[in-house]
Amino acid sequence: MSPAMPFFHPRGAVLYTTLETYVRHFYRELGFDEVITPQVVDVELFKRSGHYANYRENMFFCSIDEREFGLKPMNCPGHTLIYAAQKRSYRDLPVRYADFGRLHRYERSGVTAGLTRVRSFCQDDAHIFCREDQVGTEIGGQILMIQEVYRQFGFEMKVGFSTRPAQSMGTEPGLSDAERQEWDGIWARAESTLQAALEAAGLPYHVDAGDGAFYGPKIDCQVRDAIGRWHQLGTIQLDFALPKRFELGYTNAQSGQSRPVMIHRAVLGSLERFIGILIEHCAGDFPLWLAPTQLRIITVNEAVKGYAETVRRAFHRVGLRVHVDQRNEKLGFKIREAEIQKVPLVAVLGAKEAEGGTVSLRWRKKGDAGQQPLDQAIRSVLDAAAVP
Repeated sequence: MSPAMPFFHPRGAVLYTTLETYVRHFYRELGFDEVITPQVVDVELFKRSGHYANYRENMFFCSIDEREFGLKPMNCPGHTLIYAAQKRSYRDLPVRYADFGRLHRYERSGVTAGLTRVRSFCQDDAHIFCREDQVGTEIGGQILMIQEVYRQFGFEMKVGFSTRPAQSMGTEPGLSDAERQEWDGIWARAESTLQAALEAAGLPYHVDAGDGAFYGPKIDCQVRDAIGRWHQLGTIQLDFALPKRFELGYTNAQSGQSRPVMIHRAVLGSLERFIGILIEHCAGDFPLWLAPTQLRIITVNEAVKGYAETVRRAFHRVGLRVHVDQRNEKLGFKIREAEIQKVPLVAVLGAKEAEGGTVSLRWRKKGDAGQQPLDQAIRSVLDAAAVP
C-alpha cells in the first residue's frame, strides 16, 4: 500500500505524540520557536539549496500544473526562507527554529528495514542561525540536550565526527578555480569550528572521514540497540554553505552586513527509528509517562461496573491514559494479564472500594500501594506520570 511508509495504530501513536511533547519541553527551555513548513515545494528551492544537484536521487518528485515539485527531504531550505523573511540584527541572534514536519526520502527497497529505515518519517528537526562567536555555546547546549535525552532512556552513546564527502558543495561541475578555492576555505573553516566545539564539550569521538553532509561537517550520535547494533539518531551539523547560497545576513555591530552560521540539529532523529529502537530496548516495558496504557482498572465483579466508569472518567479527566477491564474473568487472571502486557499500574475495584470511594493500586514493579481515596490516588499517579 505504502512501501516503507509506516502506519501507526493508536498505541504507537501515543508513543509518537508523547515523544514530541517530551522534546517540546526542551524547546521551551532552550528558546526554540516551532514552525511549520510545506511538504511539497517547487524544485527551484532545492536547486538553490543544492539538494537538487547533490541529493536528487534520494528525493520524490511530482508535477502539478506543469511545474515540477519535490517532497521535502529536509526542513533546512524552508527554514532559511523563514529566517530571510525579515531583517535581522546581531542582537536578534541566535534565532532557533524547530519543526516536526514530515519528510520523504527515497531509499532502495533492499535498504529499507522495519521502523529503522523508512521513506516517510518525522524528525525532531531544528536549525539555529547564529554569529560565529556563538557557535561553541550553541553546539554545547545541543550536546547537553542529546546527553540528557539518551541518559533518560538508558542508551549507550558513541560520537562520530564526519568530514567533507567527495560530492559536496563546491565540487559541482562548471565552477571556476576561484569558486572552488572559496568553497575549500568554507569547508576548512566549518570543520575546524565544529571539531573545536566538539572537543570543548569533552566528548570522546572518532573521525568518519568523508561522511559529512553535502553542505557541511557533522557530529553523529549513535546508540546501541537491544542486540548490539549501532544506529545513528542525533546529529549536529555546521553549515556555512546554505547561508551563502541563500544570501542570508544580519546587521553587525558596525552597522555592516555579516552572514550567519547555520546549525542543523536533531536529537531523537527520525521518530520512527527512535521508536523502533526504544521498543526493543525497553522490551515493551515503558516508563509510566510514556506507556500507551498508564493505568488499567480491573473490576472484581459486575456490581462495581458503574463505579469503574466513575473512576475511569476521573483519571481520564486529568489527562491519564486509562483502560477498564470488566470482563467476567477471575481477578488473578486479569492482574497477571496486565503484568504480561506490561501495564505499569492497575487499580483493583471491588465492593469495598465502591462503598468507600477508594481504589486499590498495584504497581507492576513495586507491588501493592494499598487502598487510597480516589482524589489521593489521582494525585499520586499524576505525580508519577509527569513527563521528565
